Amino acid sequence: LNAEFELNSLSMKDNSKASTYIAQFRTLQSRVDWNNAAFAFHFRKGLPSRITNQLALTGQQLKTLQQLINRTIELDNCYHDKNEDALRYKPLKKRPMNGDERARREKEGLCLYCGGKHELDSCVKRIAREAAKLAKK
Repeated sequence: LNAEFELNSLSMKDNSKASTYIAQFRTLQSRVDWNNAAFAFHFRKGLPSRITNQLALTGQQLKTLQQLINRTIELDNCYHDKNEDALRYKPLKKRPMNGDERARREKEGLCLYCGGKHELDSCVKRIAREAAKLAKK
């Protein structure tokens, strides 16, 4: 009875890994005598919306608990791969120019904003950034 209650209330946290949820689910599953449809229902019920939404979008008919688990693992792996890529490729923040770099650019007649071979007043990158700032307001 306790395992049934735990299965009914088990849920996967949004940013956690599906493998952890599956291991917890399988442990409880071994202590309960339900049919495949009941297990599949409770497994799906405990999934976060980021996975259930994807399951709904694909429209696949997952007839067994194992098919549902396999598809959940695929979707979860894609989610975590995408998030790891996003973390890995964060753009660097623009830092203030140090004095040496400023002096070099002035000496060589380079743009103080981007380092290009033009004057600061005609810097396309600076103008575009200023326009974007104004558009946000």
